Amino acid sequence: MKLLRATFWIYTTALRRSWECVAKNWIVSFAPVGYGLIFSLAVTLVAPLGLIGGLLLGVVSQACLSSGLYLVKNIVDSGKATFNDFLNGFTVYLWELIGIAFILWIPMRLAASVLASVPNGGLIYFLLQAGLYILLNPVPEFIYQTRVSSIELIGASYNFTVENWIEWLAPNFILTVAGYALLNALDAIVIGSPGFLQSLIVSFAFGLCLTYFMAFRGFLFADLHGTTRRSRIYRFDARA
Repeated sequence: MKLLRATFWIYTTALRRSWECVAKNWIVSFAPVGYGLIFSLAVTLVAPLGLIGGLLLGVVSQACLSSGLYLVKNIVDSGKATFNDFLNGFTVYLWELIGIAFILWIPMRLAASVLASVPNGGLIYFLLQAGLYILLNPVPEFIYQTRVSSIELIGASYNFTVENWIEWLAPNFILTVAGYALLNALDAIVIGSPGFLQSLIVSFAFGLCLTYFMAFRGFLFADLHGTTRRSRIYRFDARA
């Protein structure tokens, strides 16, 4: 029972701190719109380049992810993210992200080729993707909070998920479902409004939910990583 109370205390603390940070940095909610515009422009520019264009698009997408993670890092670490963080972040974690993407791309391509001729291969491939998503779920937090190398990152993420699968996966699943339901409800509310206004509201709401979700993950990871259930109970007892 005490472990359950300690875990919920960690959750409520992370939820509260995330709300405070997002309230101070609500402008960050427009960052996904900026990334979308950048990626759309990149598609237009490199589409005629074939394979090289595809590789360049991959770099652009990873650069946008790097910028997003850098914004979250600053929100979690200092409670503040600026436009300069948005600009500077495109290269901060770029090589780590490219490295992990390359490490996963090779075996997944091989699995896709092998399973293409296997009965129910599509289902098996989907289950494989789902398994990797679960086991490597904390990879973003490992990248900007620990800076371990790409190869070590996979093992570290796996070990973290195995050790903290209830504490980590349960709130992530709940917040994902809640955010999805909230955005669907908002879509229904803004139907009938001018197209530009509708797009602006939905985009901002999506960015706000995503910022809150990633900030919560950051605070939760910081509390769980490097600790044990016993040490969390001790911190809960000593919190006063």
